Amino acid sequence: MSNLDVKILFEDKDMVAVSKPAFLPSHVTLDPSRPHLQAIAEKMLGQKLVLFHRLDVDTTGVVLFGKTEAINKPMSDLFLKRELEKVYWAAVEGRWLEQWREVKSFIRKTGGKWANFSKGRPSERAHTYFKLLKASPEKSLLEVTLETGKTHQIRLHCLEMRHSVLGDRLYGKPDRSGVPLALHAKSLSFVHPFTQKKLLIEAPLPSYWDEKWLKF
Repeated sequence: MSNLDVKILFEDKDMVAVSKPAFLPSHVTLDPSRPHLQAIAEKMLGQKLVLFHRLDVDTTGVVLFGKTEAINKPMSDLFLKRELEKVYWAAVEGRWLEQWREVKSFIRKTGGKWANFSKGRPSERAHTYFKLLKASPEKSLLEVTLETGKTHQIRLHCLEMRHSVLGDRLYGKPDRSGVPLALHAKSLSFVHPFTQKKLLIEAPLPSYWDEKWLKF
């Protein structure tokens, strides 16, 4: 199994953060022979790891694992209480307006696919914040943060505004040249449970962003 462009972004004795490339699942799938990020990271470090969160298979960026049993509950509590800040970058179709700063909906699965609804259970509530970084008539670059963390939330909330994430095979149009989805988990910041130091872990944008998504 190759490392498939998985790189270590941060490591101490208790945890490790790595960069996930596109088209790689975060964890094992129904096909046990398919490579996945957790197995690759475990091979790189030579030990078992605990996955604290995941990214969609098409999404790139920061993923955090636990290395020791002692860190599992404190970090799981941080994720559960949402005491971490995740920042994403997304490039979307068309011109996004600066005043579109948040989107709310209820997200649940219907007909085998996730979708937005105007009403739902509290557990289905989804809330996303958007900041416009750059725009042209053809595309826009957004910084995205999450109040909640539902499956495909960013992609669905961009779809709700009729500006799908570029290269989105599920909710928009796949890129004809095969360039992956323009959604990247750029950074993860939190207070380390043991050292009490504020950590900011950043994943560089994949190289194809320069040519494909950042040219305006």
